Amino acid sequence: MSRKQFQHFIRLLFVFVFLVVPFAVNAQSIDQKDPLDFEKLFAEGLKRRGKTLDLSGKKIGDEGLKILSQQKWLQKLTKIELRYNDITEEGAKTLALFPTLPKLKVLILRHNFLADNGAVILSQAKNFPNLMEIQLGWNEIRDQGAVAFANTKNFPKLRKLDFRGNFLSGATKSELKKTLAHLKALKLY
Repeated sequence: MSRKQFQHFIRLLFVFVFLVVPFAVNAQSIDQKDPLDFEKLFAEGLKRRGKTLDLSGKKIGDEGLKILSQQKWLQKLTKIELRYNDITEEGAKTLALFPTLPKLKVLILRHNFLADNGAVILSQAKNFPNLMEIQLGWNEIRDQGAVAFANTKNFPKLRKLDFRGNFLSGATKSELKKTLAHLKALKLY
């Protein structure tokens, strides 16, 4: 092997060892996600002496909600924060089947994927009798899902409703403003 060939071989070896191998290792670790330890996430998310659960951005998804629904300490919660958790219509069904949460006052579901069907399902839920605020912004909700909240009688204590970032027509926004004029805050934009 000539000196020039040897230098070329060393350069190729350098590229392979320092560029290709680390990339392959990183790509492999990205593909092999560790399963979520829901119990640990829930424990870390509990705040204010077990009255608030903040799982924002934990990506628990619909499966995580099923596990959450089985937790005995849910009855103590006054606020559940579930922003950025990849919750879909299936997750809305799970929420609607949660045990009755008489102390829950705030439910935050912004930035998920509930869509119309998920919003309709939530509007029919009867397990949040004292809910005062629900945030449903940026959930791919359209007119049907929003109108379901305008027509529901399941949240008699509701004071704040957030539909920002969804796809509501002008007519639906006008209808919501009239029907829900009694609310302290109605966010539509």
